[in-house]
Amino acid sequence: MNNENFKKWLSNALLCLGVILVSITYVFILYRNKSIADVISNILDILNPIILGCAFAYIMKSTCNTYEKHILKGLLKSKKRDEKKARKTAGTLSLVLTYITWALIITAILWVAVPQVIQSITKFVNEIVIKIPEYMTKLYKWEQEFLADNEMLRPYFDQAIAWLQNWLSTDLVPYLQSFVSTSLLPIIVSIFGSLVDIIVGLVISVFILAGRKKIAQKSQMLLNCIFKKEKTVKVIVDEFKYADKMFSGFLEGRVLDSAIVGLIYYVFLELANVPYPALVAVICGITNIIPFFGPFIGGFLGGFIILTADPIKLIPFIIFVFVAQFLDGYILDPHIVGGYLQLSSFSIVFAVLLCGGLWGFTGMIIGVPLFAVIYDICKKVCCHILKKRGRYGLVIKYKKEFGKPKQSSDKQKNSKQAEKELSATGSLSDESEVSPETEAVAADTSSEIK
Repeated sequence: MNNENFKKWLSNALLCLGVILVSITYVFILYRNKSIADVISNILDILNPIILGCAFAYIMKSTCNTYEKHILKGLLKSKKRDEKKARKTAGTLSLVLTYITWALIITAILWVAVPQVIQSITKFVNEIVIKIPEYMTKLYKWEQEFLADNEMLRPYFDQAIAWLQNWLSTDLVPYLQSFVSTSLLPIIVSIFGSLVDIIVGLVISVFILAGRKKIAQKSQMLLNCIFKKEKTVKVIVDEFKYADKMFSGFLEGRVLDSAIVGLIYYVFLELANVPYPALVAVICGITNIIPFFGPFIGGFLGGFIILTADPIKLIPFIIFVFVAQFLDGYILDPHIVGGYLQLSSFSIVFAVLLCGGLWGFTGMIIGVPLFAVIYDICKKVCCHILKKRGRYGLVIKYKKEFGKPKQSSDKQKNSKQAEKELSATGSLSDESEVSPETEAVAADTSSEIK
């Protein structure tokens, strides 16, 4: 057997072995999915402080980069200062200032919002507790009036009340006592564990934020070790930069937009003398972070709280919900969040429902930028395959029919550069494959993909 036949035989044998191993793994996962899910859950619980640390570091990354940029610029004005020492000093100062800034922001929020929210919740609970006997008295009065006119139904009412009293005394009360005795301690332990995870996560975030540049360089070195072609590494790095732009820009924009919306709600509710203004404003502001469904969730919860206190005030609240969402959708959101996502309304709804079902409230928030990144990757792969098959004209045709309006003069100046960047990712064909009259459309495609 010569060397070429041996390599061919070996590759076929390895392929068959790989198929068998994948099939066995699939069957194992199919029949042991619960055990695997438990193992994954335990691993995630162990790594929870590290995950929180990465999340904290990512949230504070933009603040730290801004501080470092301005501090380094000020330090380098002195020509005698060593650049390496200046960068080290700027990095240390920016790290300290970042944590001080975020500590002040969180303290201010807690100082201003939390007492108002606690006051609103306390007032809401007290009023509910006070109104329960009133509602029970009205119900009892209605019952007596109804039975006075329908004496035949009195035995059935007496049986129902006896059953209800028996259920309360024999089933509900013992269950609540057992729940308090058996579940209260685990809840306290869980809260304490979450606080410990947050503290450890903050400590870990310091190390991650301080070494973020080293982590980026080492990751790029690892990619160059895994992939032979530098072009492949560049495509992966560019996609990570695009993902970072999507997540950081979208999340920061949503948080800022929701904070402004919450403040607008609070001012209006105070002026309109609507009950529980702080509580309702906080609920509407937090739920506004969720794309598409958030305003409806916040409006429903806020409306229910207002309805229990003063039903008449519900009408101006509902009107203001629509007014606020109009202002947010057409003024605030396009200027704060707009420009980061190029997704249709259906894609946003799909991303929120899917990721929300998988990961709850967190999934509803990160689902849209995650779907935008996946969509961008699929679009680049599709353009690359069409280019390889000589069918890139389909993309040009699509852009002509459904693309954005013609570029402005400033964008047309950079059309050649955009075409080169798109060609580097393998998404645009050579000049011989694209006619001159379609260059502007191709450039617009490249700018959208980038």
